[in-house]
Amino acid sequence: MLDTQILHPQVADLLAGTLRPDPAAAPPTVEGVRASTIGLNELLVGPGEPVFRTWDTAAATSQGPVALRWYQPAEASSDSLLLYAHGGGWVAGDLETHDTLCRALALRTGFTVAAIGYSRSPEVLHPQAILEVADIIQQASQLAQASGLSIRRLAVAGDSAGGHLIGSAMHHLAESDLPLPDAAVFLYPITDASMAYPSYARFAEGFGFTTDRMRWFWQQYLGADPSTMTDRLRDPYLSPLHSSHLHRFPPSLVVTAAFDVLHDEAEVFAQRLREVSVPVEHLDVPGHIHGFLRYRKVLTDSDFGPDAVMIRIGEFLGRATS
Repeated sequence: MLDTQILHPQVADLLAGTLRPDPAAAPPTVEGVRASTIGLNELLVGPGEPVFRTWDTAAATSQGPVALRWYQPAEASSDSLLLYAHGGGWVAGDLETHDTLCRALALRTGFTVAAIGYSRSPEVLHPQAILEVADIIQQASQLAQASGLSIRRLAVAGDSAGGHLIGSAMHHLAESDLPLPDAAVFLYPITDASMAYPSYARFAEGFGFTTDRMRWFWQQYLGADPSTMTDRLRDPYLSPLHSSHLHRFPPSLVVTAAFDVLHDEAEVFAQRLREVSVPVEHLDVPGHIHGFLRYRKVLTDSDFGPDAVMIRIGEFLGRATS
């Protein structure tokens, strides 16, 4: 069993090598952050595993067309669909950066996965991506049927900014008294725009994902510094933790990384769900850092590495949707 207060040796090596901070680095730019994300894929993520079938479609949403990439894990078509919203601070991720993760997730859960290529910031600003994701959740059965799939169970998942989008999208659907999915998986999610939790100080720098970078991502997403928006920070579209509809959320799994600036707000999110009687499971992954699920080329712990956690996600989805 890993100690929650000690970095996993593979993570420590990663932070001392590939993810070592560069004190001479220039201020971030959108182009630079996107290029860095692609570069990390080549070093840490590795090629995707083969699945039975992949195909691309597009969904018509109220905000315009949105690309979808589907992953069918086995020849026998699954009646279970997992809609996936990728991370990347609303800026840097896309269908390609999370392709390996989605393949691995499909294989280890048995669900057909549909990855959502929502519009990124700063080209578009809040709340467009939320509305796109909400529309796709609402259309899930029809979108699956158009691809020849008959869906009995629907789950949603997202990592980091993707976790924020599925949480805010479910708030939006509940606000409109529309059906929600059967289960949800939040992977080290952004849940509160205040950035007021102790983990922002505890892991401010030196752990791959920094407090300054999170603030920069919020600025790109909102088109403004969140510190100037104190009157809006409890808006559930910005901070799903403050949704008045949490009691309507489906059974949820919240995965946190022990050494992550987002750790505490995600932990509080799990607590809030529990307080309003949502069946919630919280997996606090010891020794690991933000984004670790993508780094399956170099993180291989048999109990808490990316593949091991994905197996646990599959077990949760089986319980929550049975």
